[in-house]
Amino acid sequence: MSQPTPPAPPQFADPKSAKAQAKAEKAYRKASRPFFKKKRFILLAVIALILIIAIAQGGDDDSGSSSTSSGGGSSSGDIAKAVGLNQAVQDGKFEFTVTGVDCSKNTLGADPVSTQAAGVFCLVNVNVANIGDEAQTLDSTSQYGYDAAGKKFSTDTEAAFYLENGGDTLFEQLNPGTSVDGVLVFDVPAETQLTKLELHDSPFSGGVTVNLG
Repeated sequence: MSQPTPPAPPQFADPKSAKAQAKAEKAYRKASRPFFKKKRFILLAVIALILIIAIAQGGDDDSGSSSTSSGGGSSSGDIAKAVGLNQAVQDGKFEFTVTGVDCSKNTLGADPVSTQAAGVFCLVNVNVANIGDEAQTLDSTSQYGYDAAGKKFSTDTEAAFYLENGGDTLFEQLNPGTSVDGVLVFDVPAETQLTKLELHDSPFSGGVTVNLG
Protein backbone atom coordinates (compact mmCIF):
# COMPACT_ATOMS: atom_id res chain seq x y z
CA MET A 1 0.00 0.00 0.00
CA SER A 2 1.35 3.43 -1.00
CA GLN A 3 2.27 5.87 1.73
CA PRO A 4 0.30 9.16 1.89
CA THR A 5 2.17 12.11 0.41
CA PRO A 6 3.00 14.69 3.08
CA PRO A 7 2.01 18.27 2.38
CA ALA A 8 4.51 20.50 0.62
CA PRO A 9 6.37 22.96 2.83
CA PRO A 10 5.02 26.47 2.81
CA GLN A 11 6.75 29.00 0.54
CA PHE A 12 7.68 32.46 1.73
CA ALA A 13 7.91 35.29 -0.80
CA ASP A 14 9.62 37.61 1.62
CA PRO A 15 13.44 37.14 1.50
CA LYS A 16 13.60 38.17 5.12
CA SER A 17 11.76 34.99 5.95
CA ALA A 18 14.66 32.75 4.81
CA LYS A 19 15.20 31.44 8.31
CA ALA A 20 11.58 30.45 8.59
CA GLN A 21 11.81 28.89 5.14
CA ALA A 22 14.79 26.72 6.23
CA LYS A 23 12.93 25.51 9.29
CA ALA A 24 9.93 24.66 7.18
CA GLU A 25 12.04 22.65 4.73
CA LYS A 26 13.63 20.73 7.61
CA ALA A 27 10.21 19.89 8.96
CA TYR A 28 9.11 18.86 5.47
CA ARG A 29 12.07 16.48 5.06
CA LYS A 30 11.33 14.92 8.44
CA ALA A 31 7.69 14.47 7.52
CA SER A 32 8.70 13.00 4.16
CA ARG A 33 10.86 10.26 5.78
CA PRO A 34 9.31 6.83 5.05
CA PHE A 35 7.45 5.36 8.02
CA PHE A 36 9.22 1.98 7.85
CA LYS A 37 12.58 3.66 8.53
CA LYS A 38 11.22 5.26 11.67
CA LYS A 39 9.76 1.94 12.78
CA ARG A 40 13.02 0.11 12.12
CA PHE A 41 14.91 2.59 14.28
CA ILE A 42 12.47 2.10 17.15
CA LEU A 43 12.71 -1.71 16.80
CA LEU A 44 16.50 -1.63 16.92
CA ALA A 45 16.40 0.55 20.01
CA VAL A 46 14.05 -1.89 21.76
CA ILE A 47 16.26 -4.88 20.86
CA ALA A 48 19.35 -3.08 22.16
CA LEU A 49 17.57 -2.32 25.43
CA ILE A 50 16.55 -5.98 25.85
CA LEU A 51 20.14 -7.12 25.26
CA ILE A 52 21.48 -4.68 27.84
CA ILE A 53 18.98 -5.95 30.45
CA ALA A 54 19.78 -9.60 29.65
CA ILE A 55 23.52 -9.05 30.00
CA ALA A 56 23.05 -7.27 33.32
CA GLN A 57 20.91 -10.09 34.71
CA GLY A 58 23.40 -12.68 33.49
CA GLY A 59 26.16 -10.94 35.42
CA ASP A 60 24.08 -11.02 38.59
CA ASP A 61 23.42 -14.75 38.16
CA ASP A 62 27.13 -15.44 37.70
CA SER A 63 27.91 -13.51 40.87
CA GLY A 64 25.30 -15.49 42.77
CA SER A 65 26.69 -18.78 41.47
CA SER A 66 30.19 -17.78 42.53
CA SER A 67 28.95 -16.87 45.99
CA THR A 68 27.14 -20.19 46.31
CA SER A 69 30.19 -22.12 45.20
CA SER A 70 32.37 -20.25 47.67
CA GLY A 71 29.90 -20.98 50.44
CA GLY A 72 29.86 -24.67 49.59
CA GLY A 73 33.63 -24.81 49.63
CA SER A 74 33.85 -23.22 53.06
CA SER A 75 31.21 -25.55 54.52
CA SER A 76 33.04 -28.66 53.23
CA GLY A 77 36.13 -27.44 55.11
CA ASP A 78 34.16 -27.68 58.36
CA ILE A 79 33.96 -31.50 58.13
CA ALA A 80 36.05 -33.02 60.91
CA LYS A 81 39.11 -35.02 59.85
CA ALA A 82 39.50 -38.62 61.00
CA VAL A 83 41.66 -39.23 64.06
CA GLY A 84 43.49 -42.29 65.36
CA LEU A 85 43.86 -44.23 68.60
CA ASN A 86 44.25 -42.20 71.80
CA GLN A 87 43.15 -39.01 70.04
CA ALA A 88 40.03 -37.19 71.27
CA VAL A 89 37.33 -36.31 68.76
CA GLN A 90 34.02 -34.54 69.33
CA ASP A 91 30.56 -35.24 67.97
CA GLY A 92 27.80 -33.11 69.46
CA LYS A 93 27.94 -33.18 73.27
CA PHE A 94 30.29 -36.18 73.44
CA GLU A 95 34.05 -36.39 73.17
CA PHE A 96 35.31 -39.84 72.19
CA THR A 97 38.78 -41.30 72.73
CA VAL A 98 39.39 -44.83 71.42
CA THR A 99 42.19 -46.44 73.44
CA GLY A 100 42.42 -49.95 72.00
CA VAL A 101 40.94 -52.71 69.85
CA ASP A 102 41.14 -56.52 70.11
CA CYS A 103 39.63 -58.78 67.43
CA SER A 104 40.81 -62.13 68.82
CA LYS A 105 37.98 -63.24 71.12
CA ASN A 106 35.79 -66.22 70.23
CA THR A 107 33.83 -66.25 73.48
CA LEU A 108 32.85 -63.77 76.18
CA GLY A 109 32.17 -64.61 79.80
CA ALA A 110 32.94 -67.87 81.58
CA ASP A 111 31.07 -71.17 81.70
CA PRO A 112 28.32 -71.69 82.45
CA VAL A 113 27.55 -68.01 81.70
CA SER A 114 29.19 -67.27 78.36
CA THR A 115 28.40 -66.53 74.73
CA GLN A 116 30.00 -67.71 71.51
CA ALA A 117 30.76 -65.45 68.56
CA ALA A 118 29.27 -66.28 65.18
CA GLY A 119 32.66 -65.25 63.81
CA VAL A 120 34.97 -63.38 66.13
CA PHE A 121 34.41 -60.67 68.72
CA CYS A 122 36.10 -57.31 68.22
CA LEU A 123 36.33 -55.40 71.50
CA VAL A 124 36.90 -51.65 71.21
CA ASN A 125 37.83 -49.69 74.34
CA VAL A 126 36.41 -46.17 74.37
CA ASN A 127 36.37 -43.25 76.78
CA VAL A 128 33.35 -40.97 76.38
CA ALA A 129 33.04 -37.54 78.05
CA ASN A 130 30.00 -35.26 78.10
CA ILE A 131 31.37 -31.82 77.19
CA GLY A 132 27.93 -30.24 76.79
CA ASP A 133 25.80 -28.31 79.27
CA GLU A 134 23.07 -30.89 79.83
CA ALA A 135 22.66 -34.63 80.32
CA GLN A 136 22.90 -36.83 77.23
CA THR A 137 22.20 -40.53 76.76
CA LEU A 138 25.07 -42.56 75.33
CA ASP A 139 23.73 -45.27 73.01
CA SER A 140 26.11 -48.01 71.90
CA THR A 141 23.75 -48.99 69.08
CA SER A 142 24.56 -45.69 67.33
CA GLN A 143 28.23 -46.70 66.93
CA TYR A 144 29.54 -48.59 63.89
CA GLY A 145 32.65 -50.42 62.75
CA TYR A 146 34.09 -50.88 59.25
CA ASP A 147 36.54 -53.36 57.75
CA ALA A 148 39.09 -52.69 55.01
CA ALA A 149 36.49 -53.48 52.31
CA GLY A 150 34.12 -50.83 53.67
CA LYS A 151 31.62 -53.29 55.15
CA LYS A 152 29.62 -51.73 57.99
CA PHE A 153 29.03 -53.58 61.28
CA SER A 154 26.66 -52.80 64.17
CA THR A 155 27.47 -53.43 67.81
CA ASP A 156 26.37 -56.66 69.53
CA THR A 157 24.63 -55.29 72.62
CA GLU A 158 23.61 -58.75 73.85
CA ALA A 159 27.17 -60.06 73.80
CA ALA A 160 28.31 -56.94 75.66
CA PHE A 161 26.51 -58.13 78.81
CA TYR A 162 29.00 -61.01 79.05
CA LEU A 163 31.95 -58.67 79.43
CA GLU A 164 33.98 -58.76 82.63
CA ASN A 165 33.33 -56.21 85.38
CA GLY A 166 29.59 -56.48 84.98
CA GLY A 167 29.50 -55.43 81.35
CA ASP A 168 30.69 -51.98 80.27
CA THR A 169 27.96 -51.68 77.65
CA LEU A 170 28.21 -47.94 76.98
CA PHE A 171 24.48 -47.43 77.27
CA GLU A 172 23.79 -44.85 79.97
CA GLN A 173 23.06 -41.21 80.65
CA LEU A 174 26.04 -38.92 81.17
CA ASN A 175 25.76 -35.64 83.03
CA PRO A 176 27.80 -32.60 81.92
CA GLY A 177 31.46 -32.86 82.87
CA THR A 178 31.36 -36.62 83.50
CA SER A 179 32.97 -39.44 81.52
CA VAL A 180 32.85 -43.22 81.29
CA ASP A 181 35.15 -45.99 80.06
CA GLY A 182 33.43 -48.77 78.18
CA VAL A 183 33.71 -51.42 75.51
CA LEU A 184 31.98 -51.66 72.15
CA VAL A 185 31.47 -55.27 71.07
CA PHE A 186 31.27 -56.27 67.41
CA ASP A 187 30.63 -59.83 66.16
CA VAL A 188 32.34 -59.97 62.76
CA PRO A 189 33.34 -62.78 60.36
CA ALA A 190 36.48 -64.69 61.29
CA GLU A 191 39.72 -63.16 60.01
CA THR A 192 38.00 -59.75 59.81
CA GLN A 193 39.81 -56.77 61.26
CA LEU A 194 38.04 -53.50 61.96
CA THR A 195 39.90 -50.59 60.39
CA LYS A 196 37.79 -47.66 61.54
CA LEU A 197 34.88 -46.61 63.74
CA GLU A 198 32.01 -44.22 63.13
CA LEU A 199 30.94 -42.67 66.44
CA HIS A 200 27.82 -40.62 67.19
CA ASP A 201 26.44 -38.70 70.15
CA SER A 202 22.92 -39.60 68.93
CA PRO A 203 21.33 -41.64 66.11
CA PHE A 204 20.83 -38.43 64.10
CA SER A 205 24.23 -36.75 64.46
CA GLY A 206 26.78 -36.39 61.67
CA GLY A 207 29.26 -38.69 63.37
CA VAL A 208 33.07 -38.75 63.47
CA THR A 209 35.61 -41.27 62.21
CA VAL A 210 38.38 -42.92 64.19
CA ASN A 211 41.01 -44.94 62.32
CA LEU A 212 42.07 -48.12 64.10
CA GLY A 213 45.02 -49.06 61.91
